[in-house]
Amino acid sequence: MNKDYYKILNINRNATQADIKKSFRTLSKTHHPDKGGDESTFKEMSEAYDTLGDGNKRGEYDNKLNNPFHGRQQQSRGPSMDDVFSQFFRQNQAQHQTRKGRSLNIPLKVSLEDVFFSNVKKLKYNREMKCGTCRGSGGNVHACNVCKGSGHIENMVGNAFFRQIRRDVCKQCNGAGKIVVQACNSCNGRGTLTTPNTVDFKTPSNLMTGQVYNFKGLGDDIENGHAGDLSVQVVIERHPHFKMVGTDIQYRVNIPIIKMLLGTEIEIPFFTGPLKAKIPPLSNITQNFNIKGKGMSTNAGVGDLVIEPTVIMPTVLNNEEIETLKSLDIKENFKI
Repeated sequence: MNKDYYKILNINRNATQADIKKSFRTLSKTHHPDKGGDESTFKEMSEAYDTLGDGNKRGEYDNKLNNPFHGRQQQSRGPSMDDVFSQFFRQNQAQHQTRKGRSLNIPLKVSLEDVFFSNVKKLKYNREMKCGTCRGSGGNVHACNVCKGSGHIENMVGNAFFRQIRRDVCKQCNGAGKIVVQACNSCNGRGTLTTPNTVDFKTPSNLMTGQVYNFKGLGDDIENGHAGDLSVQVVIERHPHFKMVGTDIQYRVNIPIIKMLLGTEIEIPFFTGPLKAKIPPLSNITQNFNIKGKGMSTNAGVGDLVIEPTVIMPTVLNNEEIETLKSLDIKENFKI
């Protein structure tokens, strides 16, 4: 295991789910690409949060982290130097032999309702799939005579003390390793066809805007290789009434100052239907009111619906209102 997700999110291994979310949210303010941060760093953070933010994934990750030999047979004798070099060159050779298609990056916008209900969103996009007529070859082809079909040219560079082999893309065939003699009528020699594809994305209830989710093998196809991956960056659209804060849902409502003094009842246009809440008389203007269990439902628990009243003052007063307020101003209850 090469990546330490705890180190990436700047937390210790005993961190709670709330700590993990708070750290990711704090780091996102600095590293999100929209804030001028590095995209690769943010993707690595999203990958770490996707694992540690899920209780089951985190448990599997911790098991592997605590046991570096997880899934491997331990041997009493360590490998010899010849074994190390042999394994290195086999892996290096395999990496060069295995081709992979282009990976795709697609944005996805979801609503706060989608997150609340964990709705399934159908993501439609186009990907390149191997042509069924020529099976990805592009037509009648022959191996490139410059690179001998490898798609690259190897050049020795360096000096008398240190030399290495540099692999450059063959300019004759542009890395394809082949030359199309007669193009396929279906794909016009491209080897692929632009094909519509649909992915069902189940919106996580613990989603945070900007998270990236990866789908293996759903990118562009390629001949004699593996398809690339699909990366989906999910953004939660701004809601006209509500805002998600951790597992809580925040609702801000304007209330006239007289109603704050006398008490009132408000109606909330909630996702599951209208809710009614009472604001008691003489409520503090900085006080919030919670409706338990009406927030987001995640592995960390269920949040609340938090009502944040904003006191509204009148913009104009008529003579009668002024006289009424003056009569109240001398009352004992309104003295400092």
